[in-house]
Amino acid sequence: MAMGESAPRLWEDEGGATTTEYALVLALVVVVLIGTLSTLGTTLQGRLSEIIQQVGGAGQ
Repeated sequence: MAMGESAPRLWEDEGGATTTEYALVLALVVVVLIGTLSTLGTTLQGRLSEIIQQVGGAGQ
């Protein structure tokens, strides 16, 4: 098989492109998830601090 015959087949193969697209979507999902969990963690930490202060003040 000559080089000229295999080149069109490689050009039509979209398996690598699909894998790259999935990797990019996965990376975007991970970035959004990290941002969401970071914000949620900060919010929960603030709420738990308020609850601890209220419970600690109730015993005095």
